[in-house]
Amino acid sequence: MNESLYPFVNQTTYDRRALTALNDLAEKSVRKEKSRITRLLCFVLGLIGLVAGAYVYPKQSMVGSLLLLYGVLLLLVGISWKSFQLRSSQRQLQRGMKICTYEFDDDEMICTTEAGVQRYTYEQVFAVVADKNWYAIFFDAGHGVILDKTGFTTGDEPMFKAFIGQHTQLPIQEF
Repeated sequence: MNESLYPFVNQTTYDRRALTALNDLAEKSVRKEKSRITRLLCFVLGLIGLVAGAYVYPKQSMVGSLLLLYGVLLLLVGISWKSFQLRSSQRQLQRGMKICTYEFDDDEMICTTEAGVQRYTYEQVFAVVADKNWYAIFFDAGHGVILDKTGFTTGDEPMFKAFIGQHTQLPIQEF
């Protein structure tokens, strides 16, 4: 027997897999342009640092070395952008937020963790994005939550898709 007062309840564990999926979905949708520009900027400034360092090094070895180091670091950030984003997300995740229980009713979604309870109205939702395993609900380009499609303890994934689309009045971007 279903004891829940909510039509949809989802439990998601914020592990490496979930955070990677959240970052991937954000990069494909709400942060698409920003990520592309930032990554390109890392490559361009990294190359400038390498060229300037190589040019200056014979005359001023300290400045040249610093420019070379700067160039290498920026190129590494550009190359390992997804890993950089993942580490950043892991640092931002508050203590006690590893397991999130999301409850959805007609007025709001409620996120319950060891750290506390957060409530979001559907008007706050900026975008809803999905792939074959996850739903990501974004409140802006830098803040969102992820739901494991297999994590529904009340309701099911196909019904949730219709529900969230109706309540947010947003198209669900599928990847």
